[in-house]
Amino acid sequence: MFIYPLISAILFPLWRRLASNKSWIKKVESDSNWKCTAPINGDVIWMHCASLGEFEMGRPVLEKFLHQHSSWNAVVTFFSPSGYEPRKNYSRAKVHYLPLDTKSEADAWLAYCRPKVVLIIRCDIWLNHLNALRKHSIPLVLVAMSVSSTPWYLSKWLPLIRKKVISTIHTWGVVNQKDASTLNQTGIRASILGNPKYDYAAQLLNIAAPISYLNWKTAQTKPILLVGSAHNQDIKFLSQLNYSAYSIWIVPHKPEDLQNQSVLFPRLQVLKESDLPQEADLLMITEFGVLSSLYSLADAIIIGGGFGKATHNVLEATVQGKVVITGPHWQKVSENQSLIQHGYLRSSSSKQDWNDYLEDSYKGLLIDKGKEAQKWLLKQQGASEKILTKLEQAVQL
Repeated sequence: MFIYPLISAILFPLWRRLASNKSWIKKVESDSNWKCTAPINGDVIWMHCASLGEFEMGRPVLEKFLHQHSSWNAVVTFFSPSGYEPRKNYSRAKVHYLPLDTKSEADAWLAYCRPKVVLIIRCDIWLNHLNALRKHSIPLVLVAMSVSSTPWYLSKWLPLIRKKVISTIHTWGVVNQKDASTLNQTGIRASILGNPKYDYAAQLLNIAAPISYLNWKTAQTKPILLVGSAHNQDIKFLSQLNYSAYSIWIVPHKPEDLQNQSVLFPRLQVLKESDLPQEADLLMITEFGVLSSLYSLADAIIIGGGFGKATHNVLEATVQGKVVITGPHWQKVSENQSLIQHGYLRSSSSKQDWNDYLEDSYKGLLIDKGKEAQKWLLKQQGASEKILTKLEQAVQL
């Protein structure tokens, strides 16, 4: 175990010195004001999320905890800029990047943050931060974990790391029985707490789309095909389909993900705030934070990421009563298994399957199935309450 702190003490400073100004490590370093700020007073809950998706999973848990324990303060950290940037002004907590995983940074962070309990969403574990928590006897509750195989830090070939990690984590909260069985094989007794993503999605049910987008919808004579969290691969595949019956609205996962698309879509219009609503065949929406509210306006929906590592959040569309389609790589997202089984999510790399989906949506054949999907999702709520109980047990509230 002593090898990792030594390597990290050498690697991170070297990386910092060699990295460009636009690199991840420089962005983390830009959030360093906490180092010269007085420690946070009172009882503190610290929630760590890798990125935005994990934050939205943990948000209903954190807000329930703060509602129940109003004297507590909250701190939220992110590993990724795609989580930190859109939520850095979150009103319910102090928001920071997770400090670099060196022993000195982890110790300094705890001296500032002073948490009484730590909540990690899914599995973004860093060993020096874990060591610091264990040294200060701060309980860590790990939730929404979904595992298809033994995590590296529980490998029998890394006995010292395995021992330290196990001794630090108070609760191993997993999504379902399959995940629990995987951890049980490593000697971990997991708690099946469910998926707080459903609780988050349910909160979006009555959120209306901004009036400006409602006006754009009214201006269309064609039904709307919304491509949410789109990557280049998703758009390239879409360009090969028969989409002429639709007005296509594309919301990129990152603006840089959709560079050079004018070759495929020469009529692509990037929406500007000053633009007046009008008929549009191809519209790119770069405003951040509006995607989840736009699903209610769509007649057909493509969720991005399915031609890459994994599809992005499908439940944001499901709760609006929509059946959606994505690329073939959906297996890493735990709730997608149920969505596929019930027919609330379609997934394929076949052009014919995608064209069939667009035709079914155009004819209104998926409306009843979408209403069924919405009812099903709302019945899956409840994980946040179970996680809240574990947090209270961890600090004996």
